[in-house]
Amino acid sequence: MSSEIISTNELAKYYGKILGIENITLKIPSGGVGLLGANGAGKTTLIRTLLGIIRPTSGSAEVLGHDIRSGIHEIRDLIGYMPEINSSFVPESNAMQFVAFCGRMNGLASSESKQRASDSLYYVGLGEERYRLLKTFSLGMKQKVKLAIALVHDPQILICDEPTNGLDPKGRAQMLNLLKDLQVNQGKNVILSSHLLRDVEQTTDHAIVISQGKVLTSGKIRELTEGKRSTVSVKLKSKAKEQELISTLNKSGVEAWQERAYVEVEQNVNQSVEEEIFTVAVAIGAEIRYLGSRSRTLEEVFLNLFQDEEAIV
Repeated sequence: MSSEIISTNELAKYYGKILGIENITLKIPSGGVGLLGANGAGKTTLIRTLLGIIRPTSGSAEVLGHDIRSGIHEIRDLIGYMPEINSSFVPESNAMQFVAFCGRMNGLASSESKQRASDSLYYVGLGEERYRLLKTFSLGMKQKVKLAIALVHDPQILICDEPTNGLDPKGRAQMLNLLKDLQVNQGKNVILSSHLLRDVEQTTDHAIVISQGKVLTSGKIRELTEGKRSTVSVKLKSKAKEQELISTLNKSGVEAWQERAYVEVEQNVNQSVEEEIFTVAVAIGAEIRYLGSRSRTLEEVFLNLFQDEEAIV
């Protein structure tokens, strides 16, 4: 399988004068990819453009080598889409009937659609409930039905738009485990569109951050969170000495600050500040109880990007 499943070049969509996405140029790799952004950032517009649900204003894109304008039918055979909304359900149908119907809409024969519907519902954990009416299903069960629909025609790419919305902690964990299993054990490419950074961190290896219709950054999550800097967390035996430690380090040109129960000290990943911390601690008569380094979280990367964007604006 190619390492690149989707590519876009200057892809833009305007709704009249309202911006949806603006000149997006991307190469989306295989595996698990998180599409991150606040509500209204342009994530859903990008997804619907790639699916051919809406036509782009300008630019181009390819999905597994198929152009989104001339090869949209082939693209829809290759993609399973799990939308955010639930309005497409037929409440008087049972889950088996509805998922099989969606399979037929994706070009499967009647017998194959029934078998695939059963397999998909068992996979998402609804095998015993597959003959229950959809109107009796909880929100978590409906989310699983949407995932089964997205999987029924055995697509190569699965696009999930806010799949954990409204779920309780147990339901959220089950959904994220399914999305991870689809990548690791089922060989699927998963694009997870979400405003929940922890969901993306838990289930994908690559992230794309979108704001106001533009891509702010993209790359492997490990590389984004490593960045050029990390921090060292320090805890002293005497909390009264922590402000003195911070003040002394700052005066020596080392950035330090209080964060919850720790003193955080910034360092370049290629230059340790631990020796400076020990030197200052000895000088002020402080005893170190804990010292450990950590990389940035995806949340910190996300917030820093938006702070930089606001500064530019």
